[in-house]
Order: sequence, then C-alpha cells, then structure tokens
Amino acid sequence: MSTLAQIAEELAVFDSDDDTYVEPWAAEELEASEGELKQMGEEAFALALAAYISHNGRCGFANAGSIAFVVNRRRDRPVRATVRVRWRRGINYGSYDRVKTIPAGSRVRLGCTRSGSIPVTDYSYSVIGAQVL
Repeated sequence: MSTLAQIAEELAVFDSDDDTYVEPWAAEELEASEGELKQMGEEAFALALAAYISHNGRCGFANAGSIAFVVNRRRDRPVRATVRVRWRRGINYGSYDRVKTIPAGSRVRLGCTRSGSIPVTDYSYSVIGAQVL
C-alpha cells in the first residue's frame, strides 16, 4: 500500500472512531482532506510532505498562544512553502497566503497563534504547497 493510500485510510479510520470527538467543522475539513489526498498523485503528495507546521513555546495574550514554525523536512535541499494563514477576531475572519523559503533541515518562524492585544486575534497556519528547490 502506498503512503498516500495509508494516510487516506488513517484519516477515514480517525474520522469514524466513536471514541474520538471531532467538531463538525473539523470533520468537514477531514473529509475534504481525504478527497484531496485521493486525487493527489504520489509525486505531488511527496512534495506536500516536504514542509509542515510545528508549534513550540508560548506567546500572545495571557501566554495562551504558541509560536508557529514552518519546517523543512528535507535535510538535503531547501524548500519553498506556501502557508495559508487563517485569522479570526470576534465575528471577523479571513485568510491570506505567505511564501517562505526554508533552508535544508531548518525551520522559519511564522508567528504566534494568538495576538498580544485585546480584542484577541487567533491565527492558524497550514502548508498548502511546497516546492523543493
């Protein structure tokens, strides 16, 4: 079984597990991700795995946020990653994309998941594309 098929299968098992509560909006994202994975070719899938988001440390209002980084999984070559930033402040929300070049085996700071001022703005980060350079 290919890596792509394994991940799609794991998503389906995770989504159907009765012991795991998944918020309705997250369930929709899991279903969408599963569909995208099935349509994605092996080569494109491998490139998508070249970068990922990690969190480390505390920041933001009341230290309730975490510091987000985009990490280059490859140790031999730099990667250019496109990161989608989603934000929410009260009833307002939006998103925008940022492109970051990450040296081989390194990480680049994206920002905090929570602003330091009131009203608080929450941020989430996801890799939507990657190109090995």
